[in-house]
Amino acid sequence: MVMKSAWLLFVLSLVSVGGFPQEQPPSCPLENAKDGQTITVRGRTLDEPHDLGFAVAGCDDVIILTFAGDQDTNIGAAELRRDRSLKNFEKFTRHGKVVGATLTGKLEIATIPPGTTKDGMGFLRDASGKIVGTSGFGHPSRMFKYRLVMLSVSDVKSLKLPNGH
Repeated sequence: MVMKSAWLLFVLSLVSVGGFPQEQPPSCPLENAKDGQTITVRGRTLDEPHDLGFAVAGCDDVIILTFAGDQDTNIGAAELRRDRSLKNFEKFTRHGKVVGATLTGKLEIATIPPGTTKDGMGFLRDASGKIVGTSGFGHPSRMFKYRLVMLSVSDVKSLKLPNGH
């Protein structure tokens, strides 16, 4: 009986180590994205102080959301698909709920020009420390690298999170 148990443990250890593919965390779809690219991402909303953020599965960075047709997007309101999913998304977020959704939109990526550094408020500074511009998205500070100009929303669900999250 001891020999069978030892053999079973040996076989189980082989199967758990190399017999099945190990589950990898999802890779971040933002890592290889290009500025201006239309992308589709799945995640959940985050209520930032003045903006609506979006946490994408597998990504450390938060995306700031805006709608096609909003003032500073350069994308017309006619490009926003106005359907039941969008109405639900707007209703849930307006009432402060955390929303899981799939979003499609134009990704904007903030860059930092060579020879400058970015401080925590989004100001670009030259080598002397002088402010020479801004980079990033968000209000009042421009601390976020990504913004998604939403074109469509699908798979909208109001989420309940564990207490404290």
